[in-house]
Amino acid sequence: MKSLTILFLFSILFNANMHAQNNASFERKGFIFGAAIGISSVSLKYPSQPTQNEISASLPNFKIGTMISNRTAVVVYLPGSIYTYEGSGRNRDRGFEAIIPSVQYWLKDRWWILGGAGLGMDAPAFYDIKNEEERKFYFGSSVIAATGYEIWRKEKFTLDIQGRVHYGSANVSEGTRNGMAYNLLVGFNWY
Repeated sequence: MKSLTILFLFSILFNANMHAQNNASFERKGFIFGAAIGISSVSLKYPSQPTQNEISASLPNFKIGTMISNRTAVVVYLPGSIYTYEGSGRNRDRGFEAIIPSVQYWLKDRWWILGGAGLGMDAPAFYDIKNEEERKFYFGSSVIAATGYEIWRKEKFTLDIQGRVHYGSANVSEGTRNGMAYNLLVGFNWY
């Protein structure tokens, strides 16, 4: 939560400074594609186990959609955080992921917010599968809230700093797994 507060304050200060330097508006229209990479603080709770907390990589993070106005986009957002599964069998990497229909809205010329709800997933990390049992996907529900600030843009491309909160559940073999991830990301976006 601290990282989101810091990012929010940074966004406001940076926006005020950049507004004075660049009043030209950036035109967003048509198809939108974004990818992001960063770090994640993941907290997972399995039935009859202590809460698992770790800092990890945050990937894959994709959004695909369309601009419905210069300030509003409708996207399908695919957030992801890698974590170490410590359940039955060997310890292995898995993904705290989702497929979430979302709305992204620019409050200011460079500052945006995003929110949505959809399908939560607990998925195998493709690089860490040793047998057929480890290929299983588990599903549940998920919600997301994010904010970002475009720090650089050129023609149809922007580079932004993002903060995100992702809550999700999945019906895994041990029961229902609930999780929360706080992410700090660098995003690459094409309009």
